Amino acid sequence: MSDRKDSKPGRRNGKAPRRAVSLVYSVLIGMAMSLAWGLLSDALRLESLFPAESVRQMFARSMAVQIALYGFLAPAAEEIVFRKLLFDLAVRYLPEWAAAVAVSALFAIWHGNVLQMLYAFPAGLILQAVRSEGGRMEDPIACHISANLTAIAVTWLQR
Repeated sequence: MSDRKDSKPGRRNGKAPRRAVSLVYSVLIGMAMSLAWGLLSDALRLESLFPAESVRQMFARSMAVQIALYGFLAPAAEEIVFRKLLFDLAVRYLPEWAAAVAVSALFAIWHGNVLQMLYAFPAGLILQAVRSEGGRMEDPIACHISANLTAIAVTWLQR
């Protein structure tokens, strides 16, 4: 029996460190995506062009609700529905790029208002790329969670 460290499950061939790095990249991509959208939205004054009462109501809820519901629960559920179920179905009938575009469009429509649609479509494409690159659902879920938590934190800090 060997007492080598690399004989542990998940440690073979450096898979665990690569998975951790992939998750860190996913979190950083989500944060960057959220911050870039915030800067662009502010620079173009998109909220005045496309008022979204639902967004104001979302950020009017308690911090605990925002973090639990919009920071963790909604992103995880949306990623399972859009990046897993719908994408895996769409890719049976469409080339991968077309499936990514179609599912990202559905993701945008799901958000229900123009302001969020403008963000959700490119975000959907990025989230799909994150899933395709890493091959695991943990990556787009982590990316989406970090994007939403970043938006919540920035909004809270601006008050």
